[in-house]
Amino acid sequence: MEQLVEFFSGNPLALAVAVIVAVMILLSFFRKAVQLLIVVVAAAVLYAAYLQVSGGDAPETFRQIQETVSLSLGRLGATLKPLFELLKSWK
Repeated sequence: MEQLVEFFSGNPLALAVAVIVAVMILLSFFRKAVQLLIVVVAAAVLYAAYLQVSGGDAPETFRQIQETVSLSLGRLGATLKPLFELLKSWK
């Protein structure tokens, strides 16, 4: 481990390449995770639509998920609003 630290401290170009590769791997992972999330959400929406058309009642779980997502998005919006206002004021 110590040799690795010495190698990267002595070769800043190799460190830059390693950082770029690590960032690319992380972005690839997040991209795949988002794609999986989109597929799962689409399947859940299709299931809820099927229940609506067939006259079935959506399970309580869907209602809880909807409330949780709505609450989380509201909190996220309230949290990010000051940040966006700060960014707008820097113009």
